[in-house]
Amino acid sequence: MKIRFISDLHLGHKSICDFSGEYRGNCTTVEEHDQWIEEQWNSVVNKRDLVWVLGDVAFSKDAIKRLKKMRGSKHLIIGNHDRFPLALYLEYFNKIHGFLKYKGFWLSHPPIHPNELRGKQNISGHTHSTPINDSRYFSVSAEMCAGKPIDLETVRMIMESKSQ
Repeated sequence: MKIRFISDLHLGHKSICDFSGEYRGNCTTVEEHDQWIEEQWNSVVNKRDLVWVLGDVAFSKDAIKRLKKMRGSKHLIIGNHDRFPLALYLEYFNKIHGFLKYKGFWLSHPPIHPNELRGKQNISGHTHSTPINDSRYFSVSAEMCAGKPIDLETVRMIMESKSQ
């Protein structure tokens, strides 16, 4: 079992290919995009893995249903575009949080203000293809990890190398 992270899936977002197509399999339609996200996810996640989705899951109630085809146990950190009733998200996610202290990190959708890190590092999304140039932050936006949820050991290794 691996612990993995990703954010900003943007399933069902009709304009995501216009904004981020080059980072999302060069998609040209929302259907291509959503299929690409599912394929990328399932290429690394197995049924025993735990995947933290750090916000901005889906833009339609139909699109969120794709999560059923995506492997692993799923936990959600709510993002600014996650606007459906919590009951809908609970059909797909085992746990839901606003933000959370977890395994030595803050998990959040938008990056946490530097004054609030309190000695911890921050795994977040929201910034898409524009990461924060600071060794305390790690972006797991779909653009930054080629749509593949990234495992905790890799996050730790990359963050350690950035801080040296």
